[in-house]
Amino acid sequence: MAHVVAVSNLKGGTGKSSIAVNLACARATSKRRVVLIDADAQGTASQWAAQGALPIHVEALPLEQQRDTERWVGRVVALRDAADLVVIDCPPHIGAATSAAFLVADLVVIPVTPSGADLLATSKALDLLREARTVRQDGKPACLMVPSRVDRRTGAGREIEAALKPFGEAIGPAVGQRSAFLDAFTAGHWIGQHAPTSKAYTEAAALAAAVARRLP
Repeated sequence: MAHVVAVSNLKGGTGKSSIAVNLACARATSKRRVVLIDADAQGTASQWAAQGALPIHVEALPLEQQRDTERWVGRVVALRDAADLVVIDCPPHIGAATSAAFLVADLVVIPVTPSGADLLATSKALDLLREARTVRQDGKPACLMVPSRVDRRTGAGREIEAALKPFGEAIGPAVGQRSAFLDAFTAGHWIGQHAPTSKAYTEAAALAAAVARRLP
């Protein structure tokens, strides 16, 4: 049975879809069957995959209405049973898709940029995650907070890990504010195809390795 990783925060602009796409593709390079579920109605991951160059299957599966949750979960389970890893790109708000994703995920990856607004959204995302743990009563989902779009030249960028530490969850390797990620999106490639010698790729690969270590 495949592991399920949900990439989520409750605020836009955190680099969520970029992390979801590049994480899924990085794991697919190890000959794993990886499926990326685009649960965000904005469809960024689906747009990224539209040129057909990514080494993963991307399926648009938004969930806006609570009454459709059972159908949505059933499709996620079907995809999980046919894959080695499922990554869910969640929408940037509390809603049916985010709640359902947290209830089926083994791990939730929470990208956080060095801003006060993101830290507030992260607190709310962690509240939702801990509610899911209470409902499930199996200790899942695990959590990995990821400093995202980090610029180490700024004070906030240098101190992001210290700002995240009080949340009490694991902190993964940082992903910088890199133009290479945007260029890869424009080309329809993941960062390992577009710029395999770049710092952006090194960071994406480090995050993929950190995620693998967090999965049971």
